[in-house]
Amino acid sequence: MEVAQPNINHAFLEELGTEKMSRRSFMKWERIMHSHGACLQEVWQLRYTKVPKVCDVIIYPSSTEDTQNLVNLAVKHNVVLVPYGGGTNVTKSLQLDENETRMIVSVDCSRMNQIKWVDRENNMACIGAGVQGQDLERDLKKYGVCTGHEPDSSEFSTLGGWISTRASGMKKNTYGNIEDMLCNVTYVTPTGTYTKTDLWPRISNGPDMNHVVMGSEGNFGIITEAVLRVRPTPQVKIYDSLIFDDYEIGIKFMHAVSRTSAWPTSLRLVDNTQFQFGASLKPESDSRWEDFVEACKKFFVVKIKGFDPNKMAACTMLFEGDEEWATAAHASVVKLGKSFGGLVGGPENGMRGYLLTFLIAYTRDLAMQHCTLGESFELSCPWSQVSSLQKKVRARLYDEAAKQGFTADRVWISFRVTQIYETGAAIYVYLTLYHAGMDRSNLIEKYEAVEDAARDETLKCGGCISHHHGVGKIRKKFMERTVTPNAIEW
Repeated sequence: MEVAQPNINHAFLEELGTEKMSRRSFMKWERIMHSHGACLQEVWQLRYTKVPKVCDVIIYPSSTEDTQNLVNLAVKHNVVLVPYGGGTNVTKSLQLDENETRMIVSVDCSRMNQIKWVDRENNMACIGAGVQGQDLERDLKKYGVCTGHEPDSSEFSTLGGWISTRASGMKKNTYGNIEDMLCNVTYVTPTGTYTKTDLWPRISNGPDMNHVVMGSEGNFGIITEAVLRVRPTPQVKIYDSLIFDDYEIGIKFMHAVSRTSAWPTSLRLVDNTQFQFGASLKPESDSRWEDFVEACKKFFVVKIKGFDPNKMAACTMLFEGDEEWATAAHASVVKLGKSFGGLVGGPENGMRGYLLTFLIAYTRDLAMQHCTLGESFELSCPWSQVSSLQKKVRARLYDEAAKQGFTADRVWISFRVTQIYETGAAIYVYLTLYHAGMDRSNLIEKYEAVEDAARDETLKCGGCISHHHGVGKIRKKFMERTVTPNAIEW
């Protein structure tokens, strides 16, 4: 892939020097890597065209002080700074303005990745914003604690990214979303560095600047470290699953769980389309006995209980915490599931369904090699709209896909209810379009038109534009329909 020569601001680099920054790079592959995220459009560019514009240099600060110096000099010399964490965003957040004439610096926060301290008495830990999720949980385990924040992208995404996109994890029912964990943040801005002066459990004065930083997506400054609430490492993990006669019954079950006090750590409901997709990814057995057992289970579900394989839906559950609570909550939820006609699917299916989420990005990239464009987006809506919204969004997707030249047999749509709240639920929408034999020159534009139509329908049905991915540039056009003009101006 050919890229333009870096645009150098010599005065900025000269004053920045080399003593205070651990590393700077002008290498072509690093410049490309730091100039894209992981959404469908960007992966397509990497495979088949090119990244339209790449940053000019990557700088790796190692501390808050390094970052303060970097920001101050960028202001002085009129240089663009773009914070970079794990590069996993799916909103075009890292897409650069092709008309930008100033030097663009990608600020890679990966060297600010240490656990600075852990306070088990007060359940807090101070952590560098560049730490990746898998590394964070592994290192915290040495202290006997965890954050419990586990987004689908935890393999690569970073603490700073979670905060700046107001992230949510698969285990939020027990541990909370990122806004529930964040006690304090160190935020370097052009007008100074923000941090709270002490670590109080709660304070009544406002504004709470933590909530301004969360969801700011790097527009105001750079997060260098944060203090998070941590919890003791769980004693037990109990996986299980339930099978329902159809998806609508599953939604009613999810709503019923939200009205109890026994929320599983993770509770996810997949529709029949995704249920069959997950089953197709199950490894082949090399045991005749296992094959026999599976056949007996299928016979019982289909022939004895009368479930239609083309209608039934599955719910995966995880209970994580102390043994007494996990055992009691598990029994309570399973009992509730049975009252809706649910069949217990067992822990193996529960674990497989939980882990399937981590594979979605990889299956999307595999599908791209086989003439299939696939992406997902997430939303939240009140319980009263959960069922009807999905039906209307599905219909709108098929309608817009047809307008863009994709017949129904080329469209694959699936839904999953991923998180519950007392007031509503989070929903994932999965869309793929098969384009073999079609003109490839404007396929991405066609896909975006279909996806935008779905977001338009989502807003009409009372849903939001994003539950936890953030806004970036993909959803920017919908912002005026989510907040009033004075908020956007502010």
